[in-house]
Amino acid sequence: MAEQQKYKALIVDDESLARANIEYSLMEFSDWSICGQCSRGDQVLDSVKQQDPDVVFLDIKMPGLDGLSVCEQLQQLNKPPLIVFVTAFDVHAVDAFELCALDYLLKPFDDERFAKTIDRVEKLLINNHDQQEQVNQLKQVSAQPNEKLETLIVRSVGRIQLIAIEKINWLSTAGNYVELHLDDQIILHRVSLSYLEKHLTTEDFFRIHRTAMIRISQVNEFLTLADGQYAVVLKTGEQVSVSQSYKERLLCRLGIE
Repeated sequence: MAEQQKYKALIVDDESLARANIEYSLMEFSDWSICGQCSRGDQVLDSVKQQDPDVVFLDIKMPGLDGLSVCEQLQQLNKPPLIVFVTAFDVHAVDAFELCALDYLLKPFDDERFAKTIDRVEKLLINNHDQQEQVNQLKQVSAQPNEKLETLIVRSVGRIQLIAIEKINWLSTAGNYVELHLDDQIILHRVSLSYLEKHLTTEDFFRIHRTAMIRISQVNEFLTLADGQYAVVLKTGEQVSVSQSYKERLLCRLGIE
């Protein structure tokens, strides 16, 4: 009997030749199987829910829904898949990484570059083989609607950390992780920022950007920058960007008219 393949990939591209190229490249890696393919962006969310892929190879320019919007959708899931953008347009690279992409392959890519991506994906999957158990534990801790979440359980290879919520100054996205910014260190946590936003008390934390949440009591200054952007300065001295869509709510929350 053939050995069961460890990892599953979903390929999303409106061009059949591009999908075939990724499929052909994946054939070189025995631990991988392709669980599905999509030619439109608006097909992806349902496919991910049905197939539960480990990684999505995602084009950006597509009919129905573009890849950046698809990525935003997937990050709302409790267990989002890893995202690798595969596109001919490198102008979107910065947006891609802000939206939690693990990697960015520029067409046409060679075998060596693709192998580096697979190696990076596999290392993340191996180091986080128990990521679903971690999320389940977080759900159990916060299951009672009137019970305040006081601790995050953060797992890594050979290590389990209990992070007190009160020690966290702010949070930011980093690939498929959230960075927990403490006074003296930054800790990676395998969970979506949207999930934490739902389970951390609004009295303590506030979303100020699609990629960041802050502890309100840590805010020292609100800045209007020369380029028309906004930011807050925390008591730690760190400066965190505030998006236009969150600005008014933040000012209201801070009591600034």
